Amino acid sequence: MKVNFDNRRIPTLIGLVLAACSLFACLALITFLFSGGSDQSLIYAARDGEAATELGREAKNILGLPGARLADYLFNQLFGWGIVFALSYVVYLFAHLIWRPRIAPYRYITSFLVNGFLLLWVSVAAAGLQSLFPSDSFLRWGGLRGEELFTYIYKGIGIAGLIGVLAFTLLIFAVTCSSRVLSAIQNPKVPKVPHVSVPRPQVGGFFSRLFSRKKRDEEPQSEVEGESYSQDEDAWRDEPPMPTDDEDMDVQEEDPTPYVVHTPTTATTSHTTEAAPGVTSFSRTTSAEPSDVPEMIVEEAPKDDLVEDGDRTAPEPLAPGIQLALYRKPTIDLLRDYEQGGTGIDMEEIEYNKQKIIDTLASFKMNVTPCKATVGPTVTLYEVIPESGIKVSRIKTMEDDIAMSLKSEGVRIIAPMPGLGTIGIEVPNSTPQTVSMRSILASRKYREQQEKMELPIGIGKTITNEPFIFDLTKMPHLLIAGATGQGKSVGLNALITSLLYSKRPEELKFVMVDPKMLEFSIYEEIERHFLAKLPDAERAIITDMTKVVATLNSLCIEMDNRYRLLQTAGRAVRNIREYNEQVRSGALKRIDGHEILPYIVLIVDEFADLMMTVGKEVEQPIARLAQKARAAGIHMVIATQRPSTDVITGLIKANFPARIAFKVFSMVDSRTVLDSPGANQLIGRGDMLFYQGKDMIRVQCAFMDTPETEAIVEYIAQQESTGSAYELPEYIPEGEENGAKGFNPNEKDSLFDEVARMVVQTQVGSTSNIQRKFNIGYNRAGRLMDQLEGAGIVGVQEGSKPREVYIKDQATLEQLLQKLS
Repeated sequence: MKVNFDNRRIPTLIGLVLAACSLFACLALITFLFSGGSDQSLIYAARDGEAATELGREAKNILGLPGARLADYLFNQLFGWGIVFALSYVVYLFAHLIWRPRIAPYRYITSFLVNGFLLLWVSVAAAGLQSLFPSDSFLRWGGLRGEELFTYIYKGIGIAGLIGVLAFTLLIFAVTCSSRVLSAIQNPKVPKVPHVSVPRPQVGGFFSRLFSRKKRDEEPQSEVEGESYSQDEDAWRDEPPMPTDDEDMDVQEEDPTPYVVHTPTTATTSHTTEAAPGVTSFSRTTSAEPSDVPEMIVEEAPKDDLVEDGDRTAPEPLAPGIQLALYRKPTIDLLRDYEQGGTGIDMEEIEYNKQKIIDTLASFKMNVTPCKATVGPTVTLYEVIPESGIKVSRIKTMEDDIAMSLKSEGVRIIAPMPGLGTIGIEVPNSTPQTVSMRSILASRKYREQQEKMELPIGIGKTITNEPFIFDLTKMPHLLIAGATGQGKSVGLNALITSLLYSKRPEELKFVMVDPKMLEFSIYEEIERHFLAKLPDAERAIITDMTKVVATLNSLCIEMDNRYRLLQTAGRAVRNIREYNEQVRSGALKRIDGHEILPYIVLIVDEFADLMMTVGKEVEQPIARLAQKARAAGIHMVIATQRPSTDVITGLIKANFPARIAFKVFSMVDSRTVLDSPGANQLIGRGDMLFYQGKDMIRVQCAFMDTPETEAIVEYIAQQESTGSAYELPEYIPEGEENGAKGFNPNEKDSLFDEVARMVVQTQVGSTSNIQRKFNIGYNRAGRLMDQLEGAGIVGVQEGSKPREVYIKDQATLEQLLQKLS
């Protein structure tokens, strides 16, 4: 029989068994410490096969003779005081199996190694202590196994060697598991040497960093003279150079902020910038004569502030209205970390680019003063201040000249910087970093915003290495454009993943349109959890473009139905968030047909292909949804690789204030998407601009590989679901006779006869009543009511009142049902 360990019940059952065993062992051991001496005769008698009753008394252990024998075996026959760590590992196992079954397997191995080492070390040390200080206690401090191991080592290397082995292994263990011990060893207080400021090395635990730490070749440090910088990038990240005999080195106490070391010399002046969190300040010695090159502050992107799953507190209690109590959101362990060692600072590259920018502008008689350089994952932002009398518009036209001087593509000038008196020049890094989706979703910022936002989307990192997160409900719709192969599809997957990590199936549904037939097919496995579709649709992912119009019109019907539902809720409800809060609080009763309404996100890939296939017919429902659907909880994300005016029409563009532009190949396309150039100057590979009617923000999109998406989908698909996709209302094109204007027996719902009998019996024609009695969704109940109207059983809708029931007795109804069948 195949056991599915992904089922939450199996780990829970195993954890409960381990919990019971550990509780039994703990009670037996604790009692054994106090009553074990008096129970020794019973224990030895039991070993010899004698009955305890023959000795005329009972064991004093709280668990009786079995508990006394178990405690004696665990303590005296095995590892003595070291057995405490065996029990601690069992407690660790059952606690994680019950409350955190999805923890990464390596954590179990790590805990096993740590507790196993401590068990052996304490057992040998305790046995040695008892041999030095013998007593008549019935307890074997190190247990029989510990005494055997102690004797073996003692005979081989003596007592001095044994003490040395214990001390050395304990030091190795402390260095392995504690970053503070290793920092103290690597950074002792020694004399000061002339050195520029460096970031404090980030030293972590051995088990978390063993396989990611790279070997760095040691290179001699270069001296800092005059205005020149010649520091190797690895030297900035590794330990400081060794001190010389005639110089002192003063290292500050450990501090979370980077530190600065000054070396004032004769006839020199030291220019220093104070260090702040996330900022690396460089102390440069300059001669007394005036310098030709102005000073620049180099600001490094701060390290990620990550909150791994292991650092989370207990899961939050489920909110009212949650149906899938056993559903768990995906874990961070399903995502990979592509980043390697942080951004780092290549001072030679920064100095070279700074000088080239100054020289290029000076050759056109535009003198500027550099003030700051911000190093991001893919680009570095150089901020300069022009001299008085130089027009900002002149510098703005120098993008191509600076790009040619730097031999680089993707140079962009921001003139002026919003809210600052500087001009920004963005230059791509020679070695760009890959931003992982894991670093976004595990960041503390995302976790904090997740509690505040309705639909939080973390899609990448800004130039300052901060996770870029926005709320889709505030947009409220998003237009994405970019040339082929520039990161648009990866961006869509990052957007979907962010929502899957933040929302539950009861709170969110997707409607996906995929003309390429391959982009979204991977999400078909979570149809029962997160997808919505038409009642008669075979697949939840729409690949047939002829069915898109019906789906969009169905969403319009859903929008109208929701607005009618919000209207019946009273004046206190103005949008879906307030409506759901009223339902959860009990102000709106479920008995009246009020249920939690999920957000619906429509994602359309290759919108240009849709426009070519269907034409203008698709524009009207999209415009309606863009104008009205926000308060009803329906939001759209439209992507296209051909951002021309015949695709992104004025009607659509006016209702999509939030836009994302990946690299495009012409300024015209950039203006179509962003109303300004800029997207044509990006470097590709996920480099993008985010625009929401104000300022443009440059973001490096997070990278997600297909195996990561497959792992997330598989994780969700194996959990409990609602049983089927979320059904959208049935759309009936004009001119057809189905629906309320007529009755089609071929489309009769399977519950039609039962619903008809219930309506005639109660003489109440109410959709919410049908929904409640038969435990079905609002959309299906509405279709059943339309079929009852078409069959002549109930009348037309009259406001919020129940419909009039035309048939008054069951006999007449049965005759009608027989005719309809």
